[in-house]
Amino acid sequence: MNHVTEDFVGRTLGKYELRERLGRGGMAEVFKGYHAPLDRYTAVKILHPFLGEDPEFKERFEREARNVAKLHHPNIVQVYDFDHDPVLDVYYMVMEYIDGPTLRTRLRELSFQGEWVSIAEAVRITRDLASALAYAHAREMVHRDIKPANVMIDSEGRTVLTDFGIARMISGPQMTASGTMVGTPSFMSPEQGLGQPGDHRSDIYSLGVVLYQLAVGTLPYDADTPIAIVLKHVNEPLPPPSSINPDIPEGLERIIYKALAKSPEERYQSVEDMALHLDDLDAASTLIIPTATTALHDPATPPLGTSAAATRQAMGAGGAVSGQAAARVRGPGWVLWFALLAVVLALLGVVGGVYGTLTGLIALPGLSEQAETTPTISPTATPDMAATILQGTIDALAMTQAAVLAPRTATPGGPSGAVPDLTATILACAYDYDFIRQAPSNGSQQLEDAYLSVDLTVSNDSWCLWPDDTRLVFVGGEQMEAPDEIVFDSTIDPDERFVIGIPFRTPELAGFSRWVESTWQIELADGTSIGQPVTFRFVIVESAGLSPTTTLTAGAPTAPVAASPLTFTDDWLPAGCDIHPSQPNLYQCTMQLGITGGVPPYEIVTGPTAVYTCEALPCFAQFNGPRCSSTAWGATVTDAADQTVTADFWFDVESYSYAFPGGACH
Repeated sequence: MNHVTEDFVGRTLGKYELRERLGRGGMAEVFKGYHAPLDRYTAVKILHPFLGEDPEFKERFEREARNVAKLHHPNIVQVYDFDHDPVLDVYYMVMEYIDGPTLRTRLRELSFQGEWVSIAEAVRITRDLASALAYAHAREMVHRDIKPANVMIDSEGRTVLTDFGIARMISGPQMTASGTMVGTPSFMSPEQGLGQPGDHRSDIYSLGVVLYQLAVGTLPYDADTPIAIVLKHVNEPLPPPSSINPDIPEGLERIIYKALAKSPEERYQSVEDMALHLDDLDAASTLIIPTATTALHDPATPPLGTSAAATRQAMGAGGAVSGQAAARVRGPGWVLWFALLAVVLALLGVVGGVYGTLTGLIALPGLSEQAETTPTISPTATPDMAATILQGTIDALAMTQAAVLAPRTATPGGPSGAVPDLTATILACAYDYDFIRQAPSNGSQQLEDAYLSVDLTVSNDSWCLWPDDTRLVFVGGEQMEAPDEIVFDSTIDPDERFVIGIPFRTPELAGFSRWVESTWQIELADGTSIGQPVTFRFVIVESAGLSPTTTLTAGAPTAPVAASPLTFTDDWLPAGCDIHPSQPNLYQCTMQLGITGGVPPYEIVTGPTAVYTCEALPCFAQFNGPRCSSTAWGATVTDAADQTVTADFWFDVESYSYAFPGGACH
C-alpha cells in the first residue's frame, strides 16, 4: 500500500516548503510547511495516495475543501489553500499552523503525571467545541469524527477543531463498498455504528463522549476490538459519570446523559442548546434524563453479539469455532464481519425482528459470550428473499471466519478457491504503532566489536490485531550482524505494548569514534508497512578509551605534556530523547557537547549531582526537560590538565523536534 513518507521533507508542494513531519493518521499525514512570500508557517495535510484511486474523489475533495475554506471561526482551524500535485500525484490541504499539542496528547501527558483536567477546564474545552460546531452546523457542515485527536490546544490555550470535511472526502462509493468505516469507534454515535451517515446530532453524541472523557477521566465504553466498542455504544446503558467521578456536578452529568442518548430524537436537537446548559449548570440540573439509555432495538430481543452457541449451531461443524477462538479473531476479520452485517441490516431493515434474527444466527468476533439462546429453525419454513439473503450472508461469514482462522501455510487460492480480498481491511485497520521507548537510547556510546542488544518498546496503534507473522525488517544503514528480519511469533492486540529485541554486534574501529545508523521497518507478512521506519543511532568508541598523556623522567619530577587549549562552544547536537525513567512528565535528552581540544578524560558537570566522565571525544551528557518546551541547559567541563570551561545551550524544540520519540511536538 502506498504511503506518504518522510522523503517529502525538504520538498516543495506548490508554494509550500515541507520542513518537518508533524503527524500521521489512517488517511493523511501532516507536515510543517513554510510559505516564503508571506513568511509564515503552515500545516500541510497530504492525503494518502490510495484515496485518489476512487474516480469520484477529486470532485469530492475539491467540493469539501472549498466548503471548509469558507469556515472562519476562532475554534476551527483555518484552511488557506488546497490543490493536487500532478508530479507527486497527491492531494493536499494547507491550513493554519497550530503551535501546540492535540487534546489527545495533552490528556496522555496528564495521565502519565497522575493528573487530569479540572471540571472547569472540561466545560471550557467542550464549550469552545460546541461554539465551533454551532457555527459549522448553521452552514450545513457536519464533522462526523469529533475526538481528542482532532482537537488542538495552542500555546495561548485556544481550543481548535481540525479535520472538517475529511469524513466526507473519504466516504465515496469505493470506501463504503469495501467496508471501511468513517469515524472512530470510541466516539462514534450508535447510528453511525450501524452504517448510517448521521447528521448534526451525531456530532453532538461524539462531543458528549469527549465531555464524558474530560469529566471522568475515562471513555464510557471499552472493549478488545473496535466492533465490540461500536456494539456497546448501540446496546449498553451509559455508565453513570458520577459512579467514576463523584465530584461531577449534577447538571454536567445530566448534560452528558442528554448528549449521549441512544436515539438521536432524545439528544439535544442543536448544539446551541447544549452550549446554553454548559454555561448554566444549575439550569441543566433540571434536565430530564432520556429514557433511551439502552439499546436501539426491541427490548424483548437480546442485543447484538450475545448468542455464540446459536451461531455455532447454525454454522454447523464445518464452520464452527470455539468461543475462545471467536474471541481472539481480530484484525482482518472484524472489518469484513462488520461490512457483511451492514449489508444485512441495509437489506432487511433495522427493526427489532431483524436484530432478533441476526443475534440468533451471528456471533461477532471479539465479543464475550453471555446468556446463550438456541433459536428454533423450522425445516419446512417457506423461503423468502430475506431468508435467502440472510443465509447467503451466514455462508459468507462462515467462509470468512474459516479463512481468517486457517493455517497460514495454506496455499492462497487453493482447492477451496475462496480467498477473501483483504485490501479493504488494510485500509480500515490504519496500521500504525506508537513509539514508547528504546534502550539503550539513541546517541549513547557503545563499545566497538561488542554484542549490543537493543530493546524497542512500541504499542499497536492500529484498529486491528497484528498477526503472529508480523516482523521487524532491516531496510537500510549498517546491519551490524543482526538478522534480516525478526518475526514476532505472537499476535499483538490493539493498544497492546510489547518489546522487540534486536541483537547487534558493533563494528570494529580503526582508531576513531564514529556514528552508526541502522534502519528497520515493522511489516505484515505481505510487506504492508506499519508506521514509519525506526532508525537506531549510536556512537561507537574504542574499547580501552584514552588516558591523560604524561612523560616520566627518572630522577626528575613528573610534569604533564603541554595541553592544547580546551574550548567549549554552544554547538551542541541532540542525539536523541526518551521518556525519563522515573519522571514520565519529563524527557531525558542525550546531547553531543561542543567540546574540542584539552586533555582527556573530561569531567562534565550538568547539575549538583549530575557528573559525567568522558574518556574520549566526542563527549555526551544527559539533560532533562519537558518535551515541548524550549529549555536553557548549561554544563561545566574540566579536563585532565585542570582546564575548566563553561557553556550554555538553548534547546529550541522548533529546531530539534526530530530528536523526540514520535517526531515533532505539534
